[in-house]
Amino acid sequence: MMREKKHDEPLSETPEARRSSTKRGQKASAAESGPMELRDLIAQRAYEIYEQRGRNDGEDMNDWLRAEAEVRSSIMAEKPRPAVAREGARS
Repeated sequence: MMREKKHDEPLSETPEARRSSTKRGQKASAAESGPMELRDLIAQRAYEIYEQRGRNDGEDMNDWLRAEAEVRSSIMAEKPRPAVAREGARS
């Protein structure tokens, strides 16, 4: 049975807020655990974007795509890159 959201319910009282304890600084470590955690991070960020837009319906796909880009970008920025020798570099 799905519970309907009340529009006057504070953000801290929403099921998404209670269920989500992930902080933005923990994105990389959580996402490295698997695709389900990545999906959860994207869903959390998409909901934050929805909240920021004033909970106006009809932009869910745009919210998801924006959230996915932001989450993936932040994960890639936090991953260390292996050092690669450049071709023609002098020793």
